[in-house]
Amino acid sequence: MTITPVDSVVTAVAWGGVTAAGIMAGALLGIFARLTHGAIARSMSVGAGLLLAAASVELAAEVIKVAPYKGILALLIGATAFSAGNAWLSGRGAQHRKRCGECVAQPSEAEMPNSGLAIAMGTAMDAVPEALVLGLVLHAHGPDAALIAAITLGNLPEAMSASAGMRAANRSVGWIVRLWGLIAAATALLTGAGFAMAGTLTENTALLLQAFGAGALLAMVSETLLPEAAHEGPAYSGLLTAIGFTALLLLGSLV
Repeated sequence: MTITPVDSVVTAVAWGGVTAAGIMAGALLGIFARLTHGAIARSMSVGAGLLLAAASVELAAEVIKVAPYKGILALLIGATAFSAGNAWLSGRGAQHRKRCGECVAQPSEAEMPNSGLAIAMGTAMDAVPEALVLGLVLHAHGPDAALIAAITLGNLPEAMSASAGMRAANRSVGWIVRLWGLIAAATALLTGAGFAMAGTLTENTALLLQAFGAGALLAMVSETLLPEAAHEGPAYSGLLTAIGFTALLLLGSLV
């Protein structure tokens, strides 16, 4: 199969739309499938492995080869930025935004007024690093099948768990679908923005931004996916994370 090279913002947005499809599929499953915590946690384990491989192998490793010290610094700054934002939003009700509700409950609006807004902001923040780095990679290398697959498949359990938790906290189906629809659209547009921004940057600056995004992605996986994946130790969750990680390595070696 021939993959069309990315030569315009519109094409980059289309590739961002591919990853956004994982968001919407997961959101609908979380609303209507009524999956158990164990099933969601296991899918989160695989998703975490995919995204950890994407952040480390597909994104950070390339930067470290070119600019090791600046790359490490950029990665740590990205992780710091995400963690700071996450800490601020967590204090306003968004701490458990990726929890399914059966294990750890998200706060309802009655329990914590304006927590819905904080959850929406946190959920949107989670989508930013992967969308921007995808745009940067599309500009530098064209479509990276392994990275696109990791983001798309990683988005699915994230949205699935979060949507299940939103339903358990008595948020309406309409509110949840609108939220994820907006985030999916923003993901596609941010991918185009990352692509357009890359055209204005030097190669080294673009690589450092890629490292920044990788750091933010690592922090996002650690703080929002792994708690759900590891809660009460679902059987073989560590193995499932390793399977997700190695699956991306294998895909990267084949394409």
